[in-house]
Amino acid sequence: MTVFTRKERLVFQFLIISTAIGLGVSTIRKTFLKPDFSKEIENEIAEFKSMSADIDLSTLNNTTENSSKTDDIKPQIAVKLLDINTASKSDLLTLPKIGPVTAERIVRYRDDFGSFKSIDDLLLIKGIGPKTLDQLKPFIQIK
Repeated sequence: MTVFTRKERLVFQFLIISTAIGLGVSTIRKTFLKPDFSKEIENEIAEFKSMSADIDLSTLNNTTENSSKTDDIKPQIAVKLLDINTASKSDLLTLPKIGPVTAERIVRYRDDFGSFKSIDDLLLIKGIGPKTLDQLKPFIQIK
């Protein structure tokens, strides 16, 4: 007694053979028909070397500024201090470690208790601890 009819066996055999042929063709393509980019890469390397040969090393190493190792890595950015007593919620969102909930808490605290007397008063806001306050101090002020 057979499980499949003759037509079902033929369809099943056809599917297996088609899959095997497809896998064989894809393997042959990946193995033997790889594109050769070596000439293009060699041309790009030669172009880079010719362009970089024009750079004078003495101008790269000769700087007039005295800078520490950290100054070499960090870009110089001018930061505008944000007054936490007048800043809007969207302005507060630009501060590091301040999300929408914490910004809303700062605004609500100002509305309920008045303006902040010192920067350390931010510790009264839930979600702002000493570490967060240390990260905020370079960006905020009180007028």
